[in-house]
Order: sequence, then structure tokens, then C-alpha cells
Amino acid sequence: MPSDDRAISELRKRIPQADERIFEFFAAWLAARSDALVARRKDFSPLSVPSLLRYIWIYRFEPEVGDYVCKLAGESVNDAWGRGIKGRTIRNIVGEIDYPVVKERWDKIVGVPLIQYGAVEERLSSLDAWHAERLLLPMASEDGKTDVILGISLYNLAQFADDRNANVSEVVMQFPCRDIL
Repeated sequence: MPSDDRAISELRKRIPQADERIFEFFAAWLAARSDALVARRKDFSPLSVPSLLRYIWIYRFEPEVGDYVCKLAGESVNDAWGRGIKGRTIRNIVGEIDYPVVKERWDKIVGVPLIQYGAVEERLSSLDAWHAERLLLPMASEDGKTDVILGISLYNLAQFADDRNANVSEVVMQFPCRDIL
């Protein structure tokens, strides 16, 4: 495996516009993965990046539910969604309209596995909009199956113009872990 510095450098080349905290978060995931392609959940501690705790979230695919269930959500994440999201499914959180796209992306993240970077303007309440910058990383459960998604969401609250139906920009990029690492 290439060095962690080379992996961070490769990610920087692919997403040069990203907030520096994205790379700090990625470095913590790299440190947890050791020589594996993806980190094991048990080897990653959100406490390894204390300045980012409020932005971190973790979901696990639960076969009996047939969906990803939130296992951990930082304070800023809960604030952005207007409520605590721990224990909720991704379908419940993002809603029926956005769910198929999110589920398809997340299935690829754990299935390939992929690293996903995204930056989007989104409405998370009827009054406010958030600019969200995210990095999503696959992780393996105790049994070795890659079925966990670790993420960071950096939110900035901004008021939309009076036109509530204005188009919003979205950038989503996915990279196979094997191409970065």
C-alpha cells in the first residue's frame, strides 16, 4: 500500500477545492485502516479527531431493516437536520424523494469500496438552506464485511434568495479506494 501521505496527496489532486478539515478527517481514517483497503469500525475512534467530533457521523447497513441506520451523529449534524438522527434510517432522514439516489451511492461506497466527496446546497428545513461539504468513507464491521459508512459533514447555514425553487448546485465524486490508496 502507498504511504498515507501519498494517499492524502492523491485525494488533494482530485478535490483541490475541499476544506482542509476533509483531509484531516481522511488522515484519521487512513491511520485506522493500517494495511487494509478500508478501516475496521473498531479501529476508528472519532476521538482521534476531537476538533471534528461535531461533524462526524456513522451509519451501518442493517439487513433486517434493509437500510443504513445512523449509529452516531455529531452535534452539528443533528442541528443541520433539526433533530437527533441516531437510530434513524437514511430513508427516514433524507425522505422518499432523495432516498433512491442516496441508497444507490451508499451501496456503491460499501460494495466497491469507494471514497465519496460531495459539496451541495440543500434544504434541510423549510426556512434554511445549508451548504454541505462531505467525505464518506467505507469501513468494515467486526465480521470483516464492509457495511459501515463513516462520514463528515461540514455545514454552513445560508439563507436562500426569495426564490425557494431555485436550482441548487451539487458536486458528487466517487473514487475507488484502490485508486487512491
